[in-house]
Amino acid sequence: MSLDLVTIGEVMGTLRLRGQFGVGNEAGITMSGAEGNVSIALARLGHNVQWVGSLGPDTFGEGILRTLRGERVGVDFVERREEQTGLVVVRGMGSEAKRVDYHRAGSAGSHFSQAQIAAAIEARPRIVHLTGITPALSESAREATFQMVREAKEAGIKISFDLNYRSRLWSREEATPVLQELASMADIVIGGTTEYEILTTYPDPRKAMETVYKRGVSEVVWKTDDLARVQTNEGVIECPNRKVRVVDPIGAGDAFVSGYLSAWLDGLGPYDRLARAHMLGGLIVASDGDWEALPLRRELEMLEALPGRSLQSGEVLR
Repeated sequence: MSLDLVTIGEVMGTLRLRGQFGVGNEAGITMSGAEGNVSIALARLGHNVQWVGSLGPDTFGEGILRTLRGERVGVDFVERREEQTGLVVVRGMGSEAKRVDYHRAGSAGSHFSQAQIAAAIEARPRIVHLTGITPALSESAREATFQMVREAKEAGIKISFDLNYRSRLWSREEATPVLQELASMADIVIGGTTEYEILTTYPDPRKAMETVYKRGVSEVVWKTDDLARVQTNEGVIECPNRKVRVVDPIGAGDAFVSGYLSAWLDGLGPYDRLARAHMLGGLIVASDGDWEALPLRRELEMLEALPGRSLQSGEVLR
């Protein structure tokens, strides 16, 4: 079976507190990380996926590895290191808001080896997927990200890049030149209004998308809660989103990216790629957890067959 996608990044152990911290309070134990979320989403939809990352010699590292294997995510390029696995603590604050505390400085997940990257590229995936999180983790993680991009370009492999700017990891001033360079080498770039403004200085998403497209990116995807657009050689195509009740917004962006890439791998057109992206994002927003509510392929097919959910060709905006 040919390899569809390889992604590189950090996956962390996660504690989800039911309420305020205190003696006797309950916590759900799971895992999180953008690249892990994307890997699981695509694997559940039947795509052949490999995650490139590092885990510590601890309970969370073992649990993450076991979970990924159980979700049929390939872990051939995963290394176990002496550093501890990163940890995230999530606490609810009201009906929708969440407080998220990261404990990831110097974690195993911020380290990658040249051997991991070389082996992943040698496997010849159809897509290499990256996010703006990984180069912000450490200097070595930044070097690994660029190595992955350079080697993918040399091998003629498509590169998907989710801008995914995280202000808690680095400032705009630090992020801008790195994100610009990575985006300039990508085939597919995905982000929101703020991220495209960081990339181009333009607050108008249409102008920002046009700027990125003219730099040689094949597909420029912009997303909000209500609407998404993609600019390709066919023009700009727009797809509205359906309203859903928000339960937990964390992980929705990763689900959107997963839906888009899944549809791309399936050979669907631009509008249908956005429609599937919205669908997966909506499923995550309406449920607790970053990835637990992601659908299997047969469930996706049922959802896409519902009245009003049929895929169609969107109007090209001029």
